[in-house]
Amino acid sequence: MRAAFALTLSLALMFLLVAAVEQEPEKWRIRGQLTEACTCGVPCTCNFGEPPSPHEFCHSMWSYWIQQGRFEQVDLRDLRAGGVEGPGGTLALLDVRADPEQRKALEEITQALTGRLMCMVRLWPLKASPADASGQGSVLHSSYRDPKFLGFEYLPIEQEITDRGVRLQLGDRGGFEASYLFGRDPSRPVTVENIVSWPIPVSIKGKTTRFQYKDRYNELDYKGTNSNQGAFDLSSLNPGARPMNPPE
Repeated sequence: MRAAFALTLSLALMFLLVAAVEQEPEKWRIRGQLTEACTCGVPCTCNFGEPPSPHEFCHSMWSYWIQQGRFEQVDLRDLRAGGVEGPGGTLALLDVRADPEQRKALEEITQALTGRLMCMVRLWPLKASPADASGQGSVLHSSYRDPKFLGFEYLPIEQEITDRGVRLQLGDRGGFEASYLFGRDPSRPVTVENIVSWPIPVSIKGKTTRFQYKDRYNELDYKGTNSNQGAFDLSSLNPGARPMNPPE
């Protein structure tokens, strides 16, 4: 009898939890362009759920250019939310033009995009300041280990997208440039659908001509590596984050 009661209670609680999630209003939504590059060779095996190649690591730089977006009543249009993951950990780099309300919104959205906020429960701290670099990390897009989260910093972010390639500049710390790869039809770049690592339906594949960055945590200097460019449409109900586990 007790077992049956416990089972009934558990099922009722699960039903209530599912109903609460289904009825949860959309807190934020952002749409725009993601520009990313990493240290893997083209086309980046991480994009397909495989280990990094040719290195045992996959360090990356990225920026979400929010062309349309809001967080509750806060307008986020034309702001950028990016970051760098290197051997020292992951540092979120956000648009210096954001006002205090926009900064709070960008920080929470960044946590959700990187998988730090799961469902209705906060499994990780919202922030880890650079002074407390021991803050627990989370599984990010492009690597299988758990990088240390180094906190948020604000700087100018330049994100340029053309019909031939992309450029990302993160203040005076560096960035990358990449040229698109073209197939048999010289007017169309190579695209890949449904990649694992980034929440974009279609990725335009590119190859970096420059991939350099340096701060007090990380230093990266590569070229001839993988780049992804694509449109995103994400929200609090669909943040796109997918925790990844190493293949057996």
